Amino acid sequence: MIYVIGDGIAGLSAAIALRRSGRGVTVITKELHGGSSFISKGGVAAATSIDDSPQLHAEDTLRVGDGLCDVDAVRYFTSEAPVVIEKLTNMGFEFDSDLRLEGGHSRRRIHHKADETGRALMEFLLRKAFELGVNIVEDELTALQVRDGVVKGFVTRERGLISNVDYLVLATGGYAYLWRYTSNPPTNTGDGIAIAFRAGAVVSDMEFVQFHPTIATLGNETMLLTETLRGEGARVVNEFGVRFTFKYHERGELAPRDVLSRAIYMELMSGHRVYMDLGGIEDFERKFPGVNDFLRRHGLGNKDWVPIHPGAHFTIGGLRVNVRGETNIRSLYAIGEVADTGLHGANRLASNSLLEALIMGFNLPRYIGEPWDGPRLDDGLMVTVKLRDHGPMMSIGEVRRVNWEYVGILRSGDGLRKAVDLYEQMNVAVNSRESNAALVSYLTAYAALLRTESRGAHYRVDYPSKDANWRRRIYFKVSA
Repeated sequence: MIYVIGDGIAGLSAAIALRRSGRGVTVITKELHGGSSFISKGGVAAATSIDDSPQLHAEDTLRVGDGLCDVDAVRYFTSEAPVVIEKLTNMGFEFDSDLRLEGGHSRRRIHHKADETGRALMEFLLRKAFELGVNIVEDELTALQVRDGVVKGFVTRERGLISNVDYLVLATGGYAYLWRYTSNPPTNTGDGIAIAFRAGAVVSDMEFVQFHPTIATLGNETMLLTETLRGEGARVVNEFGVRFTFKYHERGELAPRDVLSRAIYMELMSGHRVYMDLGGIEDFERKFPGVNDFLRRHGLGNKDWVPIHPGAHFTIGGLRVNVRGETNIRSLYAIGEVADTGLHGANRLASNSLLEALIMGFNLPRYIGEPWDGPRLDDGLMVTVKLRDHGPMMSIGEVRRVNWEYVGILRSGDGLRKAVDLYEQMNVAVNSRESNAALVSYLTAYAALLRTESRGAHYRVDYPSKDANWRRRIYFKVSA
């Protein structure tokens, strides 16, 4: 039996592909419709137009990845991108006819369904999974059972030990909820990463947390204002109507997300207010019905300026895998945001995340049962971490405060050291949500402290430049 943990786009595409290949599969999810996939707004990046190519898509990905992309992974995913779009189309999914432009892309290559691509894909994949008879149950992973470097079983909160496991596929998502300001739902606390790390899985790139520049909070409702808004003519302005983002990058609102997030954050910290001006978008209500409904719920329209702020959005780091999804633990796969293939490098190109999740999920049957390769682990610094098995616990609310204050958009050695010192006092060895949150936050802060440079989504005010000596990954493994 193959078990998939997580029912986002990565998990569902894997379950569908495995079921269609004749394999027995069960999906276990913490919360049906939980995770980031359901609220993902932008789309799927793929070079399918006559003026585009996988090579150009790869070049954009490498440029934005700021020197840390795995080149082979980039070539694999960008070449597979048109294939996965065709696969979805053949399955019956209908993307809108126009391609959209997002920051960092040199061509219009964002395949979308209005501004609710994640929701549309999730509803489509769930329907396909149910039609195929995929068993989906609500439960929560709490531990892995690993012997001699091979996963033998796992433990869930409701069902206890499950040992009839041929392969286990983690599709548990990232950990971007662990910052005070975020676009993520409360389910995204890094549980899969923490649980697998304790069991011996290697993690990497934990310092690279991508902050989305344009999040709106109106009343008690938060919504990510998709990047395609800016691609269609939205402008970022301060209270005086000044498009200040051009002070930071020649492409202004269409600069890579890390640059734009820092620009907006610094404008806010200097006492200004920041807004998105949607007035320049033609046919706004048709193109962006989700955003339009959000604004209407709060008495606004597209002619109003919408207050925005940056927030944690996507975590590049995770369980180190190859493009097959193989971890260093045999029979344990990781796909989607829980995994780190090296595709994104130090900074993810917009709409490459849904692409990565779909490709890893749909292609998984190709590799099940093949000789196990595992990920490459020789291109960086390997750090061994001893887990503290006693001490206090930190609430997730406190973790979010600490991370925003010390491990946020602008980082410093002093702040990162404070975060590391705090997390080193916590009990991170027990299997609980609070312990999981503290553990992944500790690894993030520790990696950010070690990386004495600024690269991609990681920005150190005390080391504002790139250092060629740091063109390498930081890996963590648990001490025996």
